[in-house]
Amino acid sequence: MRNISEQQEQPSFRLNIGEYSRLLWRKKYFLIVPLVIAVAVTSVGTRFLVPEYESSTVIRMEQESSGTRELARFLDDGGRRRSADAEAIARLEADLAGSAFLDELIRHLGMDRDPALIAAADAERRDLYPSLSTEELVYRRLRNFLKRRIFVDREGPWLFRVTYADANPEACFVIAEAVTNLYIDQQRRHALEDLRHVGDFSEEQVAVYKERLERSERALESFQERMAQYTLEANPINAGNVGTAEALRRELDLNIEHTESALGTIRSRLVALLGRVPDGGAVTRSAEFRRLDGALGSRLETALLAELGGGAPAAQRNAPDGSVRDAIVETEQQLQRYLTGAVLTEMPQVPADYRPLVAEYFFQQVELEALQQKRDALNAFITAFRNRVALEPQMNAELERLRQEVEQNRTLYNTFLSSRTSTQISEAVESTDLGASIVVVEAAGKPLFPVRPNKAKILVMAVVLGLMVGGSGLLITEFTDTSFRSVDEVERELGMKVLGTVPRFEKGGKFTAEGSRRRAAAWIVVSVVVIAGSLIGFYLYGKSSRAQMIDLDLGRTTQADRG
Repeated sequence: MRNISEQQEQPSFRLNIGEYSRLLWRKKYFLIVPLVIAVAVTSVGTRFLVPEYESSTVIRMEQESSGTRELARFLDDGGRRRSADAEAIARLEADLAGSAFLDELIRHLGMDRDPALIAAADAERRDLYPSLSTEELVYRRLRNFLKRRIFVDREGPWLFRVTYADANPEACFVIAEAVTNLYIDQQRRHALEDLRHVGDFSEEQVAVYKERLERSERALESFQERMAQYTLEANPINAGNVGTAEALRRELDLNIEHTESALGTIRSRLVALLGRVPDGGAVTRSAEFRRLDGALGSRLETALLAELGGGAPAAQRNAPDGSVRDAIVETEQQLQRYLTGAVLTEMPQVPADYRPLVAEYFFQQVELEALQQKRDALNAFITAFRNRVALEPQMNAELERLRQEVEQNRTLYNTFLSSRTSTQISEAVESTDLGASIVVVEAAGKPLFPVRPNKAKILVMAVVLGLMVGGSGLLITEFTDTSFRSVDEVERELGMKVLGTVPRFEKGGKFTAEGSRRRAAAWIVVSVVVIAGSLIGFYLYGKSSRAQMIDLDLGRTTQADRG
């Protein structure tokens, strides 16, 4: 019951500012001593650190055309621009850290001729790397040294700051300026080399495609001439009268069959009457017969062209059908009169009654041959037309292919010709300052003050660290101390009333003096260890930084270059 009542009467937690103030004052040395040690160690230790200077150059890389930049500004494409800047930074860092660029920079500044560096590299070769040459080790050390001291940062759209850091302010300025100038010169040389390669390639391609263009033009011209000749061939049949031609061929077939039938009948009668068919060699060998036979065939072909509507001379093609038929009839009558007279003259052994039948037989032979000749001519026209119709898609396709080939070769030829001209212009521009793709916005300057170590920043960090260490010690001692410091604390923890207290020992007592000496000794030992350890750490770090440095006497190397 008593415990319950005491728990109910126990006061709630309250923030006692006075009590905490007395606590801080009582243990003030937990804060003051670490703070003083941290500030003192930092003030002394920073003197061991190697001061580092920086010299930087701001350059603008013209990677986009003005039209592209205006469009990007209009669209406000920040993400695309930042991505392009990140790619440009990566490319710039890779170029500046590349062995080719660093080797050229080393040779340009004469760093590889430093006697101390050569001696150190030679000793390293004898002790560690006997398979490598001294020159290779010198270049390796210098490359690693320069890589750690060249930095690239973005200043804005297409603006980049190239920084070089070194312990020697004069060397810092000289190397920073050399890095920028050499990089701009190297990029210009690369651009000129690329343009020359493009120009040489364009020259070769211009010659190649000029020959191809001329060859394809000759092939197209030759094919067009063959097509023109094929089109101009005398063929009266076209898509409009091919049906008429087919009908005429059927009609000719019927006429030829009728003539062959009539000729067979006459031959049978002559065999029955005379026992044989008379030989007409003497009749058909004369010049008059050949003239009349040729005239009949020619007139039948003329009639064919007139019936088809083309191919004949203008006078005959425009003549009425009756005039053509009259000419054919007249020729047939002349041929019949000639054959009648020739049979009478050349075949006196044939009875007079049978001579008209013999003349008719020879006439039907001539008529049959003329009709067959006409049909053969018509068949040739129809076959030529059919072949032309079948070949026309192929010929048109071949013509189109040749035209496209000519156009393609002409386009490529003009492209490479224009590329050659633009390359020559670009090369001329690149060889002057007008074509500079990298522009120095802010030139390098000689640094006046070191940028590292930042003593103010280090001192602030030391103050914060000292307070943190002191505060941590104060809290640890406070929470681990189980002794009672006041009557209220005793009553609160034990739940009983305090009846009396024992007064403190006077200062100078044996017990108090001994405890004070032990605490002072502990503080002194801890302080000495912390101070010594911190100073040794600063010293070793500074010594390590100096050991990694290379003393570049650029004044001496410059004088050697001049000599």
